[in-house]
Amino acid sequence: MTLKIDIKDKIKQNSSMFVNFIKNAITASPKVQNNFLEVTTKVAETALKIIKDADLIVDLNYKGKEFWSINRCKTSCFIDGGVDRTSIISSAPLSIRAGSYIVKPDATSKREFFEESMVFLGDLYDPKNELYDFVDDDFEEDQMLNKKKDGARIIFEAATIVKHILLNKKFDYCFLHGPLEATVMPFTVAGFPTFTKFAVENMFPFINKNSNIESRHFINAYLEALNYIKKSKFPIYGIVETSNSAPYIKNLLFNYKIKGTISDKDYNSVIKTIKKYKITDSHILEIILSSGQALKPLEVKKQLAGFTVTSGSAWEEKMDSFPKVFIGYIKTSDNQAPVRIESLNYPKYLIKDYEYILGTSRLLPNYGFPVGLNVVDKFAKIPNWMSKTSRKYYATHLLRQAIKNKDQNTVSLAVKILSKKSRSWKNRPIGGISK
Repeated sequence: MTLKIDIKDKIKQNSSMFVNFIKNAITASPKVQNNFLEVTTKVAETALKIIKDADLIVDLNYKGKEFWSINRCKTSCFIDGGVDRTSIISSAPLSIRAGSYIVKPDATSKREFFEESMVFLGDLYDPKNELYDFVDDDFEEDQMLNKKKDGARIIFEAATIVKHILLNKKFDYCFLHGPLEATVMPFTVAGFPTFTKFAVENMFPFINKNSNIESRHFINAYLEALNYIKKSKFPIYGIVETSNSAPYIKNLLFNYKIKGTISDKDYNSVIKTIKKYKITDSHILEIILSSGQALKPLEVKKQLAGFTVTSGSAWEEKMDSFPKVFIGYIKTSDNQAPVRIESLNYPKYLIKDYEYILGTSRLLPNYGFPVGLNVVDKFAKIPNWMSKTSRKYYATHLLRQAIKNKDQNTVSLAVKILSKKSRSWKNRPIGGISK
């Protein structure tokens, strides 16, 4: 009874759970509203019992001044990617970069510096692809464009890590802003274009140059990159600020079902509840963990075949070939949800590594996330002014080429791009009469 009351009190004090409750109050039925607190309490109780039984909670002994006097000699690399989001007539994206923010606290010179680790201008994807022959639906084309941009960012972030490994960088830690292994399901759709040969050779020189076109597909290139990253000599972690799903809790429940500790009926009931109420790892773990506590990693299979991949397709075998990911959590402060930590190998020095992540998350008051990732995020993003400038430059180049080749249609297109202006508030119609 005491456990139940304690968890209810934590839920009431927790800002994230309160926000989720408000969302349910607005959108859900009265029955769901009334049950929200009770349901969350039951799921948290079940999860806490299993976590304690498995001895997964660890206390991190972080003491600011003392910690940094010991760890100031360590070199850390923080990585993030940025994509030009401007729409343009091209095999998108037009421009993309991945940046590295490298820090060594005790260095007398170059204590910290930025590095544009990977930069690409032009067509990353091969325009000689059947995709451009049959996509006529505007919505489908927009969806594909977004997938191509996401795929470009993910592959460039992976390529940046690969580059550091290839150059034998002497890092003590390497951190990626986001999951270390992204879900590849969206890129398995029919007609998703391959990368150009030039792009693949520059990103991943270890991929066979004489390999076929299929090897340049996102799935194959990303798999090669992850397998190479897995062999790294320095620890590499992906840090996710907010978890929108519940992979840790679901896998924990599944493991105990396999052991026979939880019945199939109870397992299915809890999973159904998690899905119905959209309960995430962050919701549950931030009321279970205290500040400075962490959860030991669990091995999770992120790539699950059978959803949008056709059974027996070429990608079915590839999905099973992706490495499993070790997922853990750290609660950095009382005011923040636990951050998710991903790695391709079980951490050799779990406590030391997690304490370092905790330390970098407490450098700013009330922030609760590795500050180096916040810095590199600002550095890697391609700002709007740069996107617009590159778009105009591209259109001008297109116009010059069209005039040179005397292509009237291309000239017309380039002129439209250059002269296009967005709608503005000052040009709005007033009383049915335009200004």
